[in-house]
Amino acid sequence: MSLPWLIMSTLLLLVFVSVIYQRSALKNLSYTRYFSASTVYQGEQIEMVEEIANRKLLPLPWLRLESSIARGLEFGSQENLGVSSGEIYQNHISLFYLRSYRHIKRRHQIRCEQRGLFRLESVTMTTGDFFGMSRRSQMFPLQLELLVYPAMMDVYELPLPVHSWLGELPVKRWIVEDPFLTAGTREYRPGDSLGGMNWKATARTGRMQVHQKDHTADARLIICLNVEISDAMWRNITDKERIELGIRYAATVAEYAAGHGLEVGLMSNGRLDGENDPVNAGPTGSLPEMLGLLARLQLDRTIPMSRLLELEAEGSPSDNDYLIISCHRGAELDLAAEELRLLGNGIAWLDIPGEGRNSA
Repeated sequence: MSLPWLIMSTLLLLVFVSVIYQRSALKNLSYTRYFSASTVYQGEQIEMVEEIANRKLLPLPWLRLESSIARGLEFGSQENLGVSSGEIYQNHISLFYLRSYRHIKRRHQIRCEQRGLFRLESVTMTTGDFFGMSRRSQMFPLQLELLVYPAMMDVYELPLPVHSWLGELPVKRWIVEDPFLTAGTREYRPGDSLGGMNWKATARTGRMQVHQKDHTADARLIICLNVEISDAMWRNITDKERIELGIRYAATVAEYAAGHGLEVGLMSNGRLDGENDPVNAGPTGSLPEMLGLLARLQLDRTIPMSRLLELEAEGSPSDNDYLIISCHRGAELDLAAEELRLLGNGIAWLDIPGEGRNSA
């Protein structure tokens, strides 16, 4: 065979291979990615697992997967994985070689350095032939979420004097009688109101009987997390580490309260991701729900904290306990808290230490 024909045949073969890869390289490919857990605490480690399968005869000499996710998840060093970080997002590139009918599972070790809701909505897959003459790309949709809860502290790491106040809350729950809850009858004791007499039980037993009131199970703790550094602050938060400490305080208090059977609510002049309004979540007995709100909290001030407490007071709440976690106690904030106290609510403060103070 002459040299020109050899060159021509080679070129035709390359073109044929290129056309085959152009048409079929991305066919019969499946890809999934998932985390080993859907929720995790800040500072813990989990795995991100990739599974890819080539269900056809055509091998793929190279395949590149590119994705982007918010910073805060630290990937361990690993072969065939490249990570480049920007100020907000980090890009990941995974490289694969897939033979015919090959299935690959790859595990990536991740340390969750920051709290937050981390979403991965798509991945871009690119492949081609041996010689780089053809290249095809396709975006694969993903619905992948990882919720990182704030790191917990020991309750005794919280600044004084909130320890003793927290200890009183479970006791308070069981010593306050609810006039609307009845748990049977008991014998009359000196000092009992005649209005509480149970006349049917008295006639039946021949002794004076009164209604036995049950204890209220509606003790409510409202955690008020202020994202302001000072009462003169505008929208931008200048000391995010200090507010992050306040979020850890809130998570620790919520865990303690829920563990003692208290309902816990959250108010904050920050906002949740995807929303623009301040946070005002009613009391719940679900600790994961509370931690999920704190994980999703964005450090953007929506309104002054004093105004948020004023709006709360307009609803005339009573018998609630409000814990205000704040970097400051400005005059307006203190006045709004006093308005809630005068309505019959308990008020306690938990100061977030500033620079140069013991921050637990």
